[in-house]
Amino acid sequence: MEKVSINTTQNVQINYALAGLGDRIFAYLIDVLIMISVTVVLTIILGYSGAFDAQPFLVLLAFLPAFFYHLILEVAQNGQSVGKKVLDIKVVKIDGSQANFAGYLLRWLLWPIDTFFYGAIAILCITIGGKGQRLGDIAAGTTVIKLKKSGFLKRHTLNDLDENYAPVFPNASELSPEHVELIKKAINAKLNMLNNKPVEAIAAKTRDKLGIHTDLPDLKFLHTILKDYHHLMLSAR
Repeated sequence: MEKVSINTTQNVQINYALAGLGDRIFAYLIDVLIMISVTVVLTIILGYSGAFDAQPFLVLLAFLPAFFYHLILEVAQNGQSVGKKVLDIKVVKIDGSQANFAGYLLRWLLWPIDTFFYGAIAILCITIGGKGQRLGDIAAGTTVIKLKKSGFLKRHTLNDLDENYAPVFPNASELSPEHVELIKKAINAKLNMLNNKPVEAIAAKTRDKLGIHTDLPDLKFLHTILKDYHHLMLSAR
C-alpha cells in the first residue's frame, strides 16, 4: 500500500497510508447524499414559503450549500468533509503536512472536472498517478491519507512491553493518571489531526513537572514517558 511520510518539526517521521480508491468513492457518495438531501429540503422549504413565486432566482439559494459544501467543510474541519470523517480519511499536503486554504480552494475549483463522466477522470488519475492524487490534488499539491492504523502507532505501542524493558525516566511513575491521559490525547491530536501544539504544551509541562532535561523530540519524549509509566505501573503490581 502506498504511503506518505510526515516529517515533524522535530524530525520524527510518521507514516500514513494513502486513502484507498474505495474509501474515497464511499466518502464521495456519502457527501453527495448529504448535498442532495440538503438541496431537496431547502427547495421544499423555499417552495412552500412562496419565495419562488415572488423571486424565482431564489431557487439558487437551495443549491448554494451543495455548491460550497466541500470547500467549507474541508476548511472548517482541517481537510475532512462528513464522508471523509466517516471513512477516517483526510486531505493533506503531499509531504504529509496540514493543507492550507489555497490547497482546499484549488481542489474545490477542479472538482467539477474530476467528477466529469461519473468521476472517471479522478479515478484514472488516482489509479495511475501513484500518489493518490486526482487533478485537484495535483494542482494543489495535496493527497488523501488514511488516519487510522498508522505505522507510527504500531511501532510505538504500549502493549506487550518486554519484561526486561528498562525505563528511561524512572520518575515517570510520579505522574497522575489524569496527566497520562492528557499525554495520550495530545499524541492522538498529533496523529489524527496533525496538530502539534498539544504535544509541545504537554511535553513542556511534563519535563517541568518531573524535572527532566532531555534532547529527545517532544513526540518521542512523550511516547517514552508513556512506555516508562506503563512499565513502572505494571511492575508495582
